[in-house]
Amino acid sequence: MTTRDVRNRYQWQPFALPVLFGEEPPAKDPWPGLLEFVATFGSRTSQIREEALTAAGGTAVAGIEIAQPASGEKSARSATANLNAPMRVVLMGRTMAGKSSLLAAMTGSHLERIGDGRQRFSRDIFGAVSSVSEHVEVVDTPGVGAHGGADDTEIALKAALDADVVVWVNSSDSIQQESAAALKLLGLIGKPIIVAINCRQSLEGIGRLNLLRFPDRVFGNREGLLDEIKRHMADAGVEPLDVVYIHALAAAQALAQGEVQTELHTASRIDDLTDALEKEHAAHSASRRAIRLIDNERQTAEELTESLLQGSINLIARSARDREMINDVHRRMKRLVLTAGESMASDVESAVGRRRDWHLIVTDFGKTVQSDWADEVRLMQEELTRSLGSRLTALIADLKSTIADADTEWTSVSADHFALRDLKDFNGVWGNRIARAGVGVAGATLGLSGGAVLGAQIGGALGLAGGPLAILTAGAGLFVGGIAGLAAGQIKSLVDHIFLGKDGVLRKRREQVAKQVGPILDDIEHEYQKAITAYLGGLRSGLEGELARSDEQSASLERLSSHWTVQAKHLRTLVRDMDRETISTLLRVNGRERLARSVKRATRVPGVCILAEFDDSAFWESWLFPPDLGEVLAGGTSLWSNYESAGASGYALGLVEAAKVHLVKTDGGSATLRIHEDIPPAITTVWAEGLTAHTGRNIQIETTRRTGSR
Repeated sequence: MTTRDVRNRYQWQPFALPVLFGEEPPAKDPWPGLLEFVATFGSRTSQIREEALTAAGGTAVAGIEIAQPASGEKSARSATANLNAPMRVVLMGRTMAGKSSLLAAMTGSHLERIGDGRQRFSRDIFGAVSSVSEHVEVVDTPGVGAHGGADDTEIALKAALDADVVVWVNSSDSIQQESAAALKLLGLIGKPIIVAINCRQSLEGIGRLNLLRFPDRVFGNREGLLDEIKRHMADAGVEPLDVVYIHALAAAQALAQGEVQTELHTASRIDDLTDALEKEHAAHSASRRAIRLIDNERQTAEELTESLLQGSINLIARSARDREMINDVHRRMKRLVLTAGESMASDVESAVGRRRDWHLIVTDFGKTVQSDWADEVRLMQEELTRSLGSRLTALIADLKSTIADADTEWTSVSADHFALRDLKDFNGVWGNRIARAGVGVAGATLGLSGGAVLGAQIGGALGLAGGPLAILTAGAGLFVGGIAGLAAGQIKSLVDHIFLGKDGVLRKRREQVAKQVGPILDDIEHEYQKAITAYLGGLRSGLEGELARSDEQSASLERLSSHWTVQAKHLRTLVRDMDRETISTLLRVNGRERLARSVKRATRVPGVCILAEFDDSAFWESWLFPPDLGEVLAGGTSLWSNYESAGASGYALGLVEAAKVHLVKTDGGSATLRIHEDIPPAITTVWAEGLTAHTGRNIQIETTRRTGSR
């Protein structure tokens, strides 16, 4: 078993505190104000969530999720109505790790929950008061990491959110990948974690004898496993509150006969765990209750903030990619329309040109010349109807193919290429911890849906309503029909105007007919070209309108992104206010009213540290007599406000004990600190991010690493 001594840097005698800093002012009851603050905080968080959804039109934006509160989540006020309730200790670990055996050993009952070797034997949440101390309630949870047991993991993690302390029960043989992921997420939640290495030594025959006679041999040689567990926890920036080695089944069996078998109970080392819990209750029960009350709402706000930030990034990326896709496909379609228009104009010119020598093949300039001319015009119209219709059909096919090709090509273009990552990093300690731990917000993965976005953006490209091809399809029939109907309209009137009612023309010679046919053909060609120009012009206008609508849709995504970013910043401000209220409450619970009144601002990294700025006198008080709040307090002073980068070293000194910290380099916007101690890089990274968020400067931390350390 490890010990966690309360830090008192210079081992001052208790009487020195009032001598140096005066008597504590009258204490203020922290609970009414805290309950009211948390209720207001939760209400404001819910309001921001509703505003975010309303801004999105009340419906989900494709590929983007807004974190929702867990169903059935207790209100902060009702969850803590009984402030004198036992300390809630939640048992977590992989399936068959021995959690139910530990529950039975700690409560003296409920042996029926002990598994029989099957995975997922216990699949519910069950709590009972410890038989050793009425101050401790022990809660059993389903195992994590079982095949098909994602629901069990979710149930266990929800129970952990409502814990004061979590006991991570790990069998003494190994830790599985799925269990490691759950352990990292547990670290992100920020609950204090006691690691219980549960020995799997058989209690049959020689195994029982070995446990009783050679316990050091049975419990020994587990350093490698413990190092692995600590490494996974360090990925989330946390360290164990304590580590104990137990034999849960031996402890349970020692109670099975209704009378404690003292030798087996002692050999199980279960008392090491109960002693650690009793010590934690004595030192931090009120602090843990306050932190549980606060974190129920703070966690929700952090998840919502990360959702809004990630959603903002994805909206910007989606808008940028949509614009690029749409502009690309419209450029391609415009080229196709231009080429088709040139080909159709050429067809008309060719068909009309072949009729310009029609008079050369006319042999009878009598009464039949009128009907012969009408027949020739009809044949020309039929020819143009076929050729122009074929051109239009080919144009539609080419446009469909172009859209399909563009969709395929853009599917392979990652939206990350367009993402503005600088939006994500304003004070995003929690989100960065998630990224390093390899888990998503509340276990969910946020991301932009890729692939067939293009079709939806430019309207149903393959026959669906709306979009440029709908414009084409609707206009195609009208255009072809219009070509076929020209004979009954302008062209027929032209023919009648020249030949009907003008008997003198019928008797003239061939040259005179040629003089009349030429202008007629000019007018016919003009009418066809005008019809083509009008149709293609309408098509271009339709595509331009569709492009403008698409651009407006992208602009609306950008406006929504900006709105969500502003809301995320509002949430950050709320969380900072919550952190200041948290440290003030914890100081009052700890009997440090003077320090509680001196907190100017604070940044809390749950389960890792609290960074608090005090006035000068209070800073030295917090430094010489550091309060034991259940989370490490690192103080700074407002005298450093103009030198925030350099002042980060003062906060860093509060994060380590008996270690040298010096400033490697600094400027107005950044600083690099070196801590002369072997600390896991993942933990110092979280410290640096916390300092960055707190000071508003870019803080980096280096450490003195031992050769070969990880």
